[in-house]
Amino acid sequence: MRGVTTGGTGSGPERLRCALRGVTAIWNNRRVNPVASTAHDWYLLACVAGTVLLLLLLIVRLRLHAALGLAIAAICLGVASGMPVRQVPLSFTGGVGVMMGHIAIILGMGAILGQLLASSGGAASLGRVLAEGWGPRGLPWALLALGIVVGMPVFFEVGLVLLMPIVVESARRSGRPAILVGLPVLAGLSITHGLLPPHPSAMLATTVYHADVGRTILWGLVVGIPAAVLAGPVLGWFLIRRWERKQIRLSGNSASVTPMMGALPKQPSAVAGGPAPAGAVRALIAILLPIALIFMGSWADGIAAPGTTLNGVLHLVGSPDMAMLIAVLAALVTLGGHISMGDAATDSGKPLHRGEMLRRLTAESFVPIAGVLVILSAAGALSGILRDSGAAQATVGLAMGLHMPVLVLAWAMAAVVRVCMGSSTVAMAVASGVLAPMAGHLGVRPEMLVLATGAGSLLLSHVNDSGFWLVGSLFKLDAKSTLGTWSMLETVLSVSGLGTTLLLAAVLR
Repeated sequence: MRGVTTGGTGSGPERLRCALRGVTAIWNNRRVNPVASTAHDWYLLACVAGTVLLLLLLIVRLRLHAALGLAIAAICLGVASGMPVRQVPLSFTGGVGVMMGHIAIILGMGAILGQLLASSGGAASLGRVLAEGWGPRGLPWALLALGIVVGMPVFFEVGLVLLMPIVVESARRSGRPAILVGLPVLAGLSITHGLLPPHPSAMLATTVYHADVGRTILWGLVVGIPAAVLAGPVLGWFLIRRWERKQIRLSGNSASVTPMMGALPKQPSAVAGGPAPAGAVRALIAILLPIALIFMGSWADGIAAPGTTLNGVLHLVGSPDMAMLIAVLAALVTLGGHISMGDAATDSGKPLHRGEMLRRLTAESFVPIAGVLVILSAAGALSGILRDSGAAQATVGLAMGLHMPVLVLAWAMAAVVRVCMGSSTVAMAVASGVLAPMAGHLGVRPEMLVLATGAGSLLLSHVNDSGFWLVGSLFKLDAKSTLGTWSMLETVLSVSGLGTTLLLAAVLR
């Protein structure tokens, strides 16, 4: 991505308009002119709006899979925008290749790491240490820390299933509803899913905006932790107080109003003759190793002089692909020995060799991300069509003339798609695909665009979001109760995430 910028005085939208007056930015060898707009620019903007509406129709009304909807919308956009028909499939496959080239290996390695943490019992051990060490008053903060730490390497659904036994046991001891006790865990898992690479939606936006992965993780924590505090312990405190007041009014009723879970997935535990679960320290090292390596790569030039051997090595091991690969290889050594082989056997009836067991476990870890990879491939195709048709450039050029700050615009676009379609990944894909040309100019750091878009993609999870039904089913809540807890938490995360992103962007300007 290349851009041309100029200096200016003043602040806010006026400063940006002064800086851009008469300047034509270049993105992907195409002009982005924020001043002059033609009838064709407005037509392309209408094509983008029509694409979003078509996605709504296909995914929400016709119930097509998100990958199919994105692919159909991308092809329709290419044809409607006036691209040569022969160019449409080339841009389609080119967009897929660019997207998968950046994130496929990262997501695959992350899935393996999460599977190793779950199967070895390391995640559960880490959870017990935190929950037992902080005491009753510190329990919400321990659960929040647990959600953030466990949520870094594993998908939201996997992390929630892993941590549910801890939430239920904590709720049993306190006599409070499991959903209210578990809000900090949900906040930690959700904020890492939305803001921090290598999670799919965050990695997608990081790739499209050409943001630095290490800085995105660091600033994502700076933005995400205060938002998670508000949506987790603070919101939980208010909801628990309200629940306790209701309990006082209903003190004459003998029926329990505490929703608990039904059967839970069996967690790894020590069995006769089997290995003990991995300890909390091993789990923590496995989680933090790739993050530490990525940080080292991001700041390699500050650690060692450019051009030196050490600088090259730091850049190599700090690249996200290499960092995740190294972390997985280390986890196979440190966590693989703690995975119980159980009654597994080969087809010939002989006991399963540990190496073969780890190979099978690695293969099984790819199953949950298969659908995500296809969705992201289709999202990459849409991004390629948006770019090559000139629709993204025209949309950005017109958006630059608005008074709305760029970060607010990114948040709002992702939020609208999220509320309409339910998927945070689709919301990030659509918003980042349209707004990618902004990343190189306007004085906005690409990492801030990732965080603003990610915060918007979390807004108001409701009945069209699979996460809404997952939380409701695990905590045995009806739709109204899920809206009053989970949906409220997601909204607080989104709005507060935007606020902290704007504050951080002002400080870093």
